[in-house]
Amino acid sequence: MDGSPHLLLVGDGPVVEALRALCGPLGWTTTVSAVQVPVGPEHDAVVVTSHHDEVDGPVIRDALAAGTAYVGAMGSRATQGRRREWLLDHGVTQDAIATLHAPIGLDIGAQAPGEIALAILAEVVAVRRDATTAVASVSDRGGAIHPDLAPGEAYCPGG
Repeated sequence: MDGSPHLLLVGDGPVVEALRALCGPLGWTTTVSAVQVPVGPEHDAVVVTSHHDEVDGPVIRDALAAGTAYVGAMGSRATQGRRREWLLDHGVTQDAIATLHAPIGLDIGAQAPGEIALAILAEVVAVRRDATTAVASVSDRGGAIHPDLAPGEAYCPGG
């Protein structure tokens, strides 16, 4: 990804709004959609916050197939497992799935929408700068995403 990236944000809600707001000062261009949209070469990164299979799966599949430099998806480990099965059932290879950043974001303990957006954009920057070995990603950590909460208690601000 050279120059200012163009992020495709798929979903709605407070995290998407925070992502859009934080991209402005960075000089990054964003396109936001709450529905399935085509992924094109103009998209340097695709960030999925939706938790709807009919939206998530095709966008992630198309972004991975297009070789998009950064593809990330928000959601619990159960959601990620469901997405993985959908992707495998729709022709996405294990190797391609291995490049998906999911759960999305750097592991900074983010909980509020603005913090989650910051963690996501920090991961995009790390990938852009090839600095991924210097930081920890939520997807690299085993166990619960929110270990201090009982299963089902985490609030998901996604759409």
